[in-house]
Formats: sequence, structure tokens, C-alpha cells
Amino acid sequence: MLSIIRSAFIGLSSGQLVVLDLNTPESPRIIFEDRIHHGSILHIAFDMSGKLLFTGSDDGHVIILDTRASNKFKCLGHIDVKGQVTGIASLHQLKIEKEWCYLAISSVCDNSSVISHAKLPVDLHLQPKEAFDDDTFHMDPKFISRADCQLDFLASSVAMVNPNIMVTVDVTKKNVVILNLNSGKLTVTDRANGHLLKGGSVVISPHGKWIGSYSGDGQIIFRSIEDAQNSVSIPCHSHFLGGTSFLKFANDGQQVLSCGKDGVIALWKWNYDSLVTEEKATVLGAVDASRGRYASLLGLRKEQDAVLQNMPALSALKCQEKTWLAKVEAGVQELKDKTFEPQIEELRKSISELRATVLGMIETNENVDGIEQLKRHEFTLDVDERQRILNEGDDEIESIKESVELENLAMLFLKELIKKECWDGMEVVGHSLVLFSGDLEVSNFSIKKRTDREREEVERVLTLYAHEKLEVDEVEYAPKPKDDEGEHEEEQEISASLYGSHAKKFYGNSIQHSQFNLHSNQRKRDQIELIKHTIGHLKNTFNKEFTEVYLSKKQEIARVAERTDRIKQILKDLKSEDNVDIPAFKQIEMPESFLIVEDSEIKFDKYLTPEEQAAQVEKRRLEAERKRLEEADNARERALDTMMHGKLEIRPEDELQKDLEKPEFMLAKAESQWSEDEHKIAKEFEKKEKHLMEEREKYRKALEAELKKLQTANSEGMNSFDEKLNKLFKLKIEYQKTINQEELKIVRLARSVYQQEYLEDCDSDLLKPLDEFKQMKLRTQDEVAEIKRSIDKLRDEHEIVLQEDRAIEKQFKKDFVDLDAFTLDILIKLYKRRPKLMKQKPQNSESTSRSSNPFYVKVEDPDKLFLEAMAELDSDIHKPEILEVEIWERFIDARKIKVESELKVKHHSQKIQDLNSYLQRKLEEDEAVKNKIEKTFQHLNDLRDKKLKFLMNLEIQLLLKQGQVEVDPGVFSTKFDNALLIHRSVIEDLNSQIVTLGEGKVSAMIDCKDYYKNIHLLEWEHEKMHMEAEDLNSKTRDVQTLRVTKELQVFLFEENNAQRMQKEIQTLEKTIKLNENMHQRKSLDKKRIFYNPIFLFLLNAGYGLFLYSV
Repeated sequence: MLSIIRSAFIGLSSGQLVVLDLNTPESPRIIFEDRIHHGSILHIAFDMSGKLLFTGSDDGHVIILDTRASNKFKCLGHIDVKGQVTGIASLHQLKIEKEWCYLAISSVCDNSSVISHAKLPVDLHLQPKEAFDDDTFHMDPKFISRADCQLDFLASSVAMVNPNIMVTVDVTKKNVVILNLNSGKLTVTDRANGHLLKGGSVVISPHGKWIGSYSGDGQIIFRSIEDAQNSVSIPCHSHFLGGTSFLKFANDGQQVLSCGKDGVIALWKWNYDSLVTEEKATVLGAVDASRGRYASLLGLRKEQDAVLQNMPALSALKCQEKTWLAKVEAGVQELKDKTFEPQIEELRKSISELRATVLGMIETNENVDGIEQLKRHEFTLDVDERQRILNEGDDEIESIKESVELENLAMLFLKELIKKECWDGMEVVGHSLVLFSGDLEVSNFSIKKRTDREREEVERVLTLYAHEKLEVDEVEYAPKPKDDEGEHEEEQEISASLYGSHAKKFYGNSIQHSQFNLHSNQRKRDQIELIKHTIGHLKNTFNKEFTEVYLSKKQEIARVAERTDRIKQILKDLKSEDNVDIPAFKQIEMPESFLIVEDSEIKFDKYLTPEEQAAQVEKRRLEAERKRLEEADNARERALDTMMHGKLEIRPEDELQKDLEKPEFMLAKAESQWSEDEHKIAKEFEKKEKHLMEEREKYRKALEAELKKLQTANSEGMNSFDEKLNKLFKLKIEYQKTINQEELKIVRLARSVYQQEYLEDCDSDLLKPLDEFKQMKLRTQDEVAEIKRSIDKLRDEHEIVLQEDRAIEKQFKKDFVDLDAFTLDILIKLYKRRPKLMKQKPQNSESTSRSSNPFYVKVEDPDKLFLEAMAELDSDIHKPEILEVEIWERFIDARKIKVESELKVKHHSQKIQDLNSYLQRKLEEDEAVKNKIEKTFQHLNDLRDKKLKFLMNLEIQLLLKQGQVEVDPGVFSTKFDNALLIHRSVIEDLNSQIVTLGEGKVSAMIDCKDYYKNIHLLEWEHEKMHMEAEDLNSKTRDVQTLRVTKELQVFLFEENNAQRMQKEIQTLEKTIKLNENMHQRKSLDKKRIFYNPIFLFLLNAGYGLFLYSV
């Protein structure tokens, strides 16, 4: 129920109650706020009269407030409950008990539920003090007839049907439980199945006939009080986001408001069309009763709304530290302090004097001897208080022990759970190896144990694959020719790229279906199992390599430890203080060490009980006694210490460490006092000492050489293991990359399976409405055909009625043909005269009018009104004076017949019009259904096309080479949505066709080239002949125009021109020879003149020019 005023009561998480004025919903005002609880306000409930408000929290109090603005929302009292309030319900029977209301409170404390039942007066503010048992306004349980009933199940809410019947929710069994209160005890009368998730709440309709429940599953369930087993479930809110959080009936029960954690507020309205008349009348009667109860409060509501509007608004909320109850308790305490103030002062004075006396006694006690001093606790005056404090300390210690034990138990349970999941449940436990010198860490692949079901599934898939492979081999068996090594490597590379991973590199017998044959979901699921099998084999293969490296490290550590022991012995012999560390496995390399707790890891001493301490002391005493008896008389050890200094064997190295003892005379006498024998003995001693030093030096060098050899062996061994581990790390990267590729294939296949199932579900979801639309289409077609037949039939009847109406009108003229034309004209006008009626607005139906208009008035039948008006026209008032009574009566009878005929025609026309409008609506419905079918078909075809494309366009994982980019690719697009994946064989076939066509084109071009070459050759020869002809013509012209000289005549007429030419040549040769001889003679003459002495003298004297000119 709601408040009687237009306001909203809001409970905050801080425990404050805020009241909003909603008279103007657009701008609500804060008119009241007060902190009434320490914790969050979890529940708010009104009584049916709207005068009282009940609030609940987890602080153990239910506060009762007055909701009337005239009383300023005063807190009237409180009821104490144990634990957290889970539900509050109230009931007010206005007709039976107007002055009292009933209250039910459900609470949870220590995993048990309690329902408290009470009877409170509505006008609580007018009640005497006897209604409360103290000054803090705590309700007296006897006054309110309080009854606390323990439930044997955990309840999450409560609702009241009548004072003795309550409804709640069983959280564990998820049932709606109906309880009956009898003599202060609750008994279960009925149980009904509730929601799918635990928890939830119940509400009762205002008329007390229905139960509504809601929960985190998002469903709203309604059921009848009388028949709780039958229910109606409405999916309202999303259970992924928290489901339904609130449900409320309207005051008349006609509507239901629900609110969900998904942010949706839904308003539901009841539909009574499917109910029979009796059930509908019962429901409407209950609704009218609820409306009556609500209407009885309208007067009080108007009065309180007027007060509410005059209340001032608060500017902001105040942060109050004290609650209303704390303020009341403080006021009561202050009043008590004022009342007993003299007695309190006297007590304080007495206590101060007593304190001073005790302090003096304590000071005196400290100054006396120790044997006379009293212990501090003997000065305690209040022995009972001291004992109480000690008991509280012991109880607190026990509670701490219990909490620690529970915490340890929880830790042990968590440890066992982790051990079961991460250790016992693993086929191969995670393991790591670390370098001897470095931080590199390599781990193996942890493998989980397979269940029997998983093993059976893998065996089934492997068997199925083997059968399929065998069938394919039988059908498509054909020997393939051996290719060369290069082509074989290319095929391997192609298969690896199409395979989608490098699994075949490490697992040559990897069995998987081709990625181009994964069309069905079952095939994809089988492929996932095969991939998992491949991944398991890869992990096991790498784990074997890892185990070998681990064993090699174990062996190397043993060898290094053995050599290190020898190194320590050598260093000890060399008297060196260098420390040598022995390598060992780290904790991360020994995972089993994580499950073992060493005593050194515990930083606290173990708590021992007195019995355990006594047993431990006795054990130590017996051990000490045993050692004492063993050491008392041990002849073997005494003999070993006495004879061989506690050692069983003598090492040569120990003998070298011993120094030679000098003879006594060398220590007692000077060298000058030695005798000859003593000198010999001294020389022998010096020889022995020198030999000992030489042996020590040899031994030291041998030890150093052995030390260096051992250190080198250790270093080489550890470096060798580090190299192995580095190789294993690189191998791990390859395996991890391959496994990631296979897991990526699994992810893609799983997503593909989900998408295919989603498309199939969408297909089935579209087929259901399509069948419904088809059936609806058939029904509408049948209805349209039936309506058309009815319209045709009515039209035929309408034509008959129209003909009858025309015949009646013609018959009227025939019946009054004996009258004169003037009188007949008057009668015809009166015959056609009709009364004028006011047009009324058309109304759909009486039920619709009554439901929509509260001031509905029934409208009379228009035909009846028309006939009444016609009857008025038939009265003698409207009779013309010239007509006789007999003719007027005949006229009235004829006009009545005509009116009845017109009404009949009108009724037929109205029926045809109604049927036409009905036919139009049906045609529109048929068209709408047709459009829905077409749209559904379109969606279905689009979905099937999408499904077909999805089945044909498989998603393939490819391996691509990653090389060096030598050319800048520019803006490279990585979107391949419109790309097509084509098999290599198709490209190769296409390339071969292209090569064949190219060769054909080249040959055709060669033929064309040869043809054109011949053409050009012929053209060149033709041009050559043409040029030769021109040359001949020009020569002919030259011959014709040539002048014939004597030489030419001689040449022409000479028969032997060659001989003539030979003679001319010989003549020319003789002439040349004669010229050469003449030249030589002149040269000799000039030389003789030049070398003459007289010539030289003249030349030196300056006659060179003259001589030169001579």
C-alpha cells in the first residue's frame, strides 16, 4: 500500500528516511529527513489505512512512524528483533477491525529465520503510556500481542493474507510457503514451486486473492491463494543483470509495477477476456472492493495534501550522527541523571575517598619488605568483577583459538583443493629448469588428467577418422610419381601452410581433417578433439626432451658435488680459506617442495599443552640418559683415540704435514760443542728436512694441478648443461608457437560452431511464426471469401427491396388517382416528407462506452426515434384542411408502408456498408499478413543465404612466410572481407592455361611476323627494281646526250683497250723513273757545293743569303 498523501518515502543506505512532496511531480521537494537506523534501510511498508509506516534494517529495530503531514512524520515507537530484517508486511481490515492493524516481521539470525506477529492500534499516537514498556517508546509485547515463531527453514520475505495466514519464501528449497498461525505457532499448510534461483520475495494483491513473487531469475509469478499450485510466469527482466528487484500491485489490483536491476521499469495490466462470466464477475467484485477501500481514504488524503503543500522545503540533506532512538535514549538518560543527581554526587564522593584510601594502602605495601608485600590482585575490592574480567579473557582466548582453528581448517581445505586440482589432478606436473649461471628459466608443459568420458570421446574420433581414411584410400588410391627433392620440399611447405600450423614438423603422424572439409558442426567438434590429441602429443614429446635435460642436470649436480668435495679437501690441504659452493636444485625446480612445510619456515613456536610439554621433557631426559650410558664405557672408541688418534687409516698427505723432530743435542748444545757423531746426525737431519720440503712442494703443485683440473671440469660440465638448456629453450619456443597455432584453430572452430548453431536457431525461430502467418493467411482468405458471398447475397436482396420500394411508390399514385391534381400534389409532398432528427456521434459498443466514460448515458435506437417522429407527423395536426378523414387515414397507411420499406432498404444498405467496411478490414488484415509472410520469407531467405555462405566460405588458418620487405608497400590494407580463398591447384591450372594461350599467341605472332617480313621483302625488291629502272633510264639519257671526243672515239673503236692501257702504263712508269734519276743527280750536285770549304767560309762571313739565293 501507498501513503495517503502525494509523497514518496525513501530509505537511504546511511539509515536516513527522506520524504518528497509529489504534488508537483515535475519538481519534487524534500520536506522531511531524519536518521532512524544505524545501517541501511532495507524494507519500508505501509499499513492499508496509509497512516503508519514501518521500516526495517540490520540494527535489530523496526521503527514505526506516522505518515500524516499534520503530525510531521513523527516516530511513534519501535519493536526489537534479532538479526537482519528480511521482510515486513501489514494488514488492516477496515470493515472488521477499523482501529487495529496486524504486522508481520521476518528476520534472520544465526542462519535461522523468525517471524514476529503483532497487533497494533492504527492511532498509535493517541495511545496511553501502557502501550510501551519503557520511556524509549519500545512497544510492550503484551499490549501488541506479540508472538515470535521459529521456522525450520530460511525465509527471505513475508506477506499477510489475513491475520492468521501468511506467505513466505523458502530460500533453500526455492518454494512459496503458506503458513497458518494458531495459538502462537506457525504451521505449513501448503507449498508450491517457486523461482529457479534462490531467494526472492512475495507480495499480496490489495483484495487478498492473488500472490505475486519475484526473484533474481527475472521471472514474475502470479498464483491464487486458493490454488497455489497453478501459477502464471512472466519473463520480465534479465537474470544476467540481477533479475527483478521490486514488485507492487496498484490500489485497485488492476495493474502491476515491476522494477529490475537491468534498469527496466515495467507496468503490467490484467486481461480478463479469457475468463468466463462467473470468474470475471468475482474478479471485478474484488477490484471494486479495493477501489471502495481506496475511495474511503480520499477525504483524509485531501486534508493531508493541503498540509503537505504548506510545509517548507529543505535545501539539502544533513549528515546526522545519532539516530532517533539514540536521541530518545540520550534524553531519557539525561532525565534520569537530573532526577538522581544528589545521590550520584554522593556516590562519586564516596568512591573518590575509597580510591584515595586504596592508593595509600598500595603505596604503603610497596615500601615494606618483599616477604610482607601483598600481591596486586589482593587489593581488588570487587572480586566478582575481577573474576568476570578473567572469565571474559578466557572466553576471548577460546574464541580466538576457535577462529584460528577454523581459519586453519579453511586453509587446509583450500590446500587440499589446490592439491587435488593442480597436483593430484595433473598427469604431468609443471616443472622448471634454471641455468647454473643465469636467470633463464625453462618449464615443461603441464598436462591435466583426462576423464574416462574424454578418453572414450578421443578413441571414438580416432576410430572414425581411421575408417574414413581407409575408405578414402580405397576409393582414391593411385600411385604418384616420385618428384625431385625440390618439388618434395615445396609440397611439404604447401601442406604445412594449408595445415595451419607446424605440427607436422614435430608430429609427422598428426591426424586431422582437411580445413576445406569442415562443413558440419559434428565434423568441427571431431576436429577439435583431433587437435587436442595433437596438442597432447606435442606436449608429451617436448616433456620427454625436458625430462632428459632434467636428468642430465641431476647427474651433473651429482658429479659436480663429488668433485666439489675433493676441491674442499684440496683447499683444506693447501690451507686456503676460499669457499666453494655446491650447485643444487632451486625451489622452483622442485615443485613437490611447495607441498611440504619445513620446520624452519615456521616463525612461531608451536603451542604445546601441559601434557605435551611434560611428554617432550620426558623424551629429552630419556635421550640424554641413553647417550650417557653409551659414553660411559666404550672400549672401542677409547682404544681408537689412544692408539690412532681417532682415525682408522693413515693418509700419506697427513704424514707430509708432520714436521721432523730435531735431535735433543741440537736444541741443548751449541754447534761448536757437537761431536763428530752429532755432526753426522745433524747432516742427516738436514737432508731429511730438505727432502721433506721437496716432497711438500711436489705435493702442493700436484694438488694445484688437480684443483685446476677439477674446477675446469665443473665449469665445462655446467656450461655444457647451460648450452643444452638454451637449445631446449629455443625448442620450447617452437613447440609453444605450434601449440598456440593449434589452440587458435580450436578457438576459431568453437566460434564457428557457435555461429552455425546460432544461425540454425534463428532459422527455427523464423519457421514458427511463418507457419502461424500461413495459417492466419488461410483463415483470412476463407473469411474474405465468405464475406464476399454474404455481400453478393445482400446486394441481391437489396435490389429486390429497392424494386419493392419503387413499386410501393408507384402504387401510391395509382391508389390516389381519383383525386385532383392539386390535392394529389399536396399528398405527394406529404408522402415524401420526413422528420429531421439530430445526428448523433457513432459509438462503438456499449461495453466500450461504459469502460471509457464514467458518465455514460444510453442512447436510444435511431429507428425508434424516427418512427416516433413519423407517428407525430401522422397526427391530425399535420392533416391538410382540404383532405377528408378517410383519405387522410388511407394516406397514413400508405405512408407507413412506404416508411417501413425505406427502413428496410436502409437496413440492407447499412448491412452492406458494414460488411464492406468489415471486408476492407479483413483485406487490410490479409494484406498485413501477406506482408508479414513476405518479410518473414525475405528474412528466412536472407538467413539461409547467410547460412549457405557461412557453410561454403570456411574460415581457414594459413601459415605465411615472414620475410624482409625490400620495397615500401605504401598504405597496406589488412581488411580481407571481400577476399576469396582459392586452392593452389586452381591457380596452377589457370597459370597452365595462361601459358598455353600465351604460347599460342607467341606462335601466331611469329607467323604474322614472317608473313609481314615476306611482304616487306617483296616491297623492297619492287622498290629496288624500280630504282634500277630509273638508273637505266638516266644512263640512257646520259648516253644520248654524251659528246663523242677523239679519246672517246679511240676508246670506242679500239678493239683491245686493255693492251692500250698497258702500254700507257709502261710509258708512265718510264717517265717516273727518268724523273727520279734526274732528282738524284741534282741532289748530289747540291751536296758537293754545300760541303766545299770556300762555301763554308763565305757562309760564315754573311753571304749565306746570296749563296742561298744562288
